[in-house]
Amino acid sequence: MSFNPPERGSSEELSLEGLALIAFTSHDLQGFIRETPQSKAKKAWRNRSRLIYRKEGWIAVRSPYGASGTVMLLEELVVFGVRRAVFLGYCGSLQERIDIGDIVLPLEAIREEGTSYHYLPKGEKSCPDLTIQNRLSNWLGKTGLPCFRGTIWTTDAPYRETSQKVRGYCAEGVLGVEMEMAAAFAFGRVKEISIGSVLLVSDKVREKAWHAGFFSPKLQSTREKAIETLLSHLPELEIFP
Repeated sequence: MSFNPPERGSSEELSLEGLALIAFTSHDLQGFIRETPQSKAKKAWRNRSRLIYRKEGWIAVRSPYGASGTVMLLEELVVFGVRRAVFLGYCGSLQERIDIGDIVLPLEAIREEGTSYHYLPKGEKSCPDLTIQNRLSNWLGKTGLPCFRGTIWTTDAPYRETSQKVRGYCAEGVLGVEMEMAAAFAFGRVKEISIGSVLLVSDKVREKAWHAGFFSPKLQSTREKAIETLLSHLPELEIFP
């Protein structure tokens, strides 16, 4: 029996636009690539494991959950041309004033996962591109949505978000907890790639309780407004240095 390997695209077929919008759910990805008579998404990387949607000047793709999978995706995207990425993700709030359906814009991520340490030495801060974050803050602020800027906690062990850790990080003013951004920011810093992030609050993490709101109407409304805001400002995301 002969073995025929899968077809491989040429380097030209694999080349990508410079800006990537990255989602973690299929629902959010579909929000990015919604088609209009003037704008239709084209599929790229058909013969590879991850399908990418291309539009004029930018791409959209779904990331795996977790720090290591996210950075594996970034490594591949960057090799083929991506130089700027904006994530639309989710986090659990740690602060009473931050409710489900609010927005968190990270300015730094506490590195309690493993992947970032393969890029940045221990003790180095993991931060996004603050130019992107400032613009995102300005754009989203005009929507009237509650937006909070500050430090988040990244962990790859969600079942080890212990009461002690939650109490300690809450006291330090950490805004929320999620699973990917510290690694993504570290990758961007080392590779000199601009990484930004919008986190929607999907649940509330408390010392003695956990309150889920993944399907709340407020979260769904915020999600729609956030996607609309990102899409409306794509030309500005594409061109700034």
